[in-house]
Amino acid sequence: MLVAAAILLPLVVSFGFSGLDSLGEAVSSPSFAGITLFTLRQAALSTSLALMAGLPAAIYFSRSRSRLSKLLGLTTYIPFFFPGISMAIGFLAIYGRNGLLNSALALFGFERLQILYSFGAILLGHVFYNAPIVILILGNALKRIPSDLLETARIDGAGKLTRFLKVELPLSVPALVNSALLIFSYCFTSFAVVLILGGAQFATLEVSIYMYFRLLGRPQMAVALSVIQFAFIMLFGVLISISERRIPFEQGEQYIEKKTATRLYSLLFLVFEWVPILGAFTSSFYDRARGEFIFGRVAGLFKGELPLIGTSLARTVFNSLSLSTVASVTTVAITFYLAWTARKIRGGARQLKIVSLLALSVTPSMMAISYLTTIDFLPVPVLMLLLYSLVALPVSLNYINGQVQNAELDFLEAATLDGASRAAKLRYMILPFFKNTLFYAGTVVFAISMGEFGGSLILGAQDFPTFAVAIYRLNGSRYLLEARFLSSMLGLMVISAVAIAGYLLSRSGRSNRSSG
Repeated sequence: MLVAAAILLPLVVSFGFSGLDSLGEAVSSPSFAGITLFTLRQAALSTSLALMAGLPAAIYFSRSRSRLSKLLGLTTYIPFFFPGISMAIGFLAIYGRNGLLNSALALFGFERLQILYSFGAILLGHVFYNAPIVILILGNALKRIPSDLLETARIDGAGKLTRFLKVELPLSVPALVNSALLIFSYCFTSFAVVLILGGAQFATLEVSIYMYFRLLGRPQMAVALSVIQFAFIMLFGVLISISERRIPFEQGEQYIEKKTATRLYSLLFLVFEWVPILGAFTSSFYDRARGEFIFGRVAGLFKGELPLIGTSLARTVFNSLSLSTVASVTTVAITFYLAWTARKIRGGARQLKIVSLLALSVTPSMMAISYLTTIDFLPVPVLMLLLYSLVALPVSLNYINGQVQNAELDFLEAATLDGASRAAKLRYMILPFFKNTLFYAGTVVFAISMGEFGGSLILGAQDFPTFAVAIYRLNGSRYLLEARFLSSMLGLMVISAVAIAGYLLSRSGRSNRSSG
């Protein structure tokens, strides 16, 4: 409960700083209704499009064990770990006025398309970012449906479409609802996609919070909007928790069948998901206009101080690496302690769920503003460390708690009977037993922290800029290609770190099962 209080206290105090008058002013302002309706509208449309885009790929993923299916599984890393700034700049490189798509159209004599800085660009970005969630949640739910149930339906004469509509879909409706709620909450609180791809003419609640605080100098209004958004997200979180309870968990052998149409669609889906990442990378190290590689220009950025950043680029990289590393160790230590303690407390699992829900209900921008209005006497790096730990806390807590609750720890009782102290059990038994779990959770926290953008832009843009903030500043200046290159490096580094950690963890799991 202390963690829950630490999450809520800055918000409560900052709301006291703002007061009911500011909340009433925010609700009654002419722009509030427009901002709220636009936020809901774009989130609803984005969710619908993401569900439609991800559904065929989820079906193929659930009925195949091919390499293509494994690539779809790898794509599910994107919504949770791929940095928002890297995604947005990747879209600029591919779909921009002078991007790869328009360059290809011009080469064949077609007119260039204005894709970005529009409402359509926001929807496109949200589909890219969130459609893999459908594969992760719905695809795995479909995969768990017992194969004998589907085989019986096939023997009874039901075709593939009939089986899906009358057997698979009804059983997976809770997972579909869960996917929709999670995607909607992500689109509702989207920051980098709306700010960079949409432009200044589009403002959601999250973007408005940033603009009122940093650009318009009205912190009371920003805090009031944060409180309103917090209420919305809490509602989404409760609905997601309810829908998770209804997801069927019957485990059956995966039903395998050939689906030519969904296989072809899944190939196109992978192209859509990976082209902004790989295409932006391959087009970022070569200047087509000058016909030269830009490695020397990128290296030059690390040598001196850049006025638009306020420090050297090397310093921003060090800021991100050091903060992310400390946040990784701190967050894993806190979440492991909470998960371990919850094992011995009645209702501990419920308490952890409340903590996780509260942490999910605050966005980085909201927490950054509450810190600056309540505990701004702390150094900026400390505030950013608190922010990073909070942002990554739900992911780390849910994963570590699941591993701790499902672990068989009978050997600890034997060690207690042999007279082993708590410190000895922790050092020689508990930590070695969970070392792979802690390593994976730490890598995930590191990846999330390295890519965090919204809160870093508010907290440390002036005094302690991070790598993501530096990329954003470079992109808004004459260093466009350099920003593209660095954002690609950041994105690939984050995805690679999580993928390698997951691979090592899976190998460790197989080894443990073999030795057992």
